[in-house]
Amino acid sequence: MNVKIQKYDPSTDAGPYYKTYNIPWKKNITILEVLVYIHENHEAIAFDYSCRGRVCGRCSMMLDGEPVMACYTPVGKDRDIVLEPLRGFPVIRDFIVDKSKTRDRIAKIEARVRSKLLVQSDITAKMDPDLAKKIGNLEWCCRCLSCIAACPVINEDKDQEKFIGPAGIIAIGLRYYDPFDEGDRVVEAVQNGLYECIMCGKCNEVCPAAEIDHLGVYSELREEAKKKGLEP
Repeated sequence: MNVKIQKYDPSTDAGPYYKTYNIPWKKNITILEVLVYIHENHEAIAFDYSCRGRVCGRCSMMLDGEPVMACYTPVGKDRDIVLEPLRGFPVIRDFIVDKSKTRDRIAKIEARVRSKLLVQSDITAKMDPDLAKKIGNLEWCCRCLSCIAACPVINEDKDQEKFIGPAGIIAIGLRYYDPFDEGDRVVEAVQNGLYECIMCGKCNEVCPAAEIDHLGVYSELREEAKKKGLEP
């Protein structure tokens, strides 16, 4: 199997370049195993991973132009592939990119807004099962940012200031469903580009968390925005 990878060290290289390696294929071999094989048997390459189970979000990258999680994405037999760093983020070295700006922005959104402390009776009160399921599903977001790498609005219009992207809207949705959060998350969603989304569904296609229904969350937020008179 031939594997073409993009290498780039901004501290020493004038620009990105590609190298091709031949590695032995085995059944169910993953992209992560491919990178480990190259690193151990050919030459050192920089890549990041931790959980090996779609939880940490650290190994996201591009496979033949589409964002994937390297840890659990298999490579089919007799297939040549091209691996590149995650699109839309500054390259630190090879497959390691700087996601800090977007992740910090999402972390601020996920901070719960409260005007008073929670009491024990609030914490132990039973939650509506449907609401609990919605919250639980969104908590599967690992901030791998594959959805942002696939989003045509961000990558074609290149306006991340106007549209925070799918991961950001999902973070807003998490707090919108949160019964303990007191922030006006519908207004926040509109201010962060809720209506910039073209509802193409690419985020759902590439998201490693099948539990998350991006378009469903966007639709519910838009319905509430409509009730508030916040439509464009």
